[in-house]
Amino acid sequence: MNLNKKLLCIAGVALLLSTTNLFATEKSARDIINNAYQYIGNMDKYSFTAVVSEDVVEDGKIVKTYKQNVLAKISRPNKLRVDTKGDVKNRSNYLNNGLYTMIDHDTGFYGKIKTPKSIDGALDFLFTKFGIKSPMASLFYSDMHKRVKFKKSKYFGTMNVAGTECDYVAFKNNTREIHAWIATGDKPLVKTYSIIDTGINGKPRMNTSLTWTNTSISDSDFVFKAPKGASLITVNSSN
Repeated sequence: MNLNKKLLCIAGVALLLSTTNLFATEKSARDIINNAYQYIGNMDKYSFTAVVSEDVVEDGKIVKTYKQNVLAKISRPNKLRVDTKGDVKNRSNYLNNGLYTMIDHDTGFYGKIKTPKSIDGALDFLFTKFGIKSPMASLFYSDMHKRVKFKKSKYFGTMNVAGTECDYVAFKNNTREIHAWIATGDKPLVKTYSIIDTGINGKPRMNTSLTWTNTSISDSDFVFKAPKGASLITVNSSN
């Protein structure tokens, strides 16, 4: 059984049990996720690859699952790059000291937006003013441990994920359930997570498996150079 199918089964069992008192708030689960976010937020430079699968629901039934491959590079406090390629999109996103650039490689169109210089400030600005969304944003913020909010949580103990011992925790609010597997020890990195939309009939999931890499990072990685034939377009605010 591959990792994504295994996680679907585990998350599915948790959903069945969530109608009981399984999701009684536990301090240990909160401590584990806060510790992970603080650890990531204190990293100056890091990179990871990710495989993301997301369900599409029609009439309460999952009709298709899309897959994306992601490469992310972060250099605090003001540089971020995310390249994603797969079934849904083929795009690169650059944030470099107050300038955000996104290019769609399939169309050749790219846009530029001036933002606050810090990664945290830029993400807040882009999400609020332009309606841009990124489920991975929690892995980019330096202060996510202060931002994360949930009503209920549960610690399920440890389990092996692709050869790594992980703490398994879950969190729940009104419309979403988040299951996360976080490496134990002195490097509490998120190994994989599943977001379940409980507010939609069919409860679609987005599963993400992460590989933290030792890829070298340089300032040139965050400099956008328009490819030949690419066209600059205007990006309008959503509000």
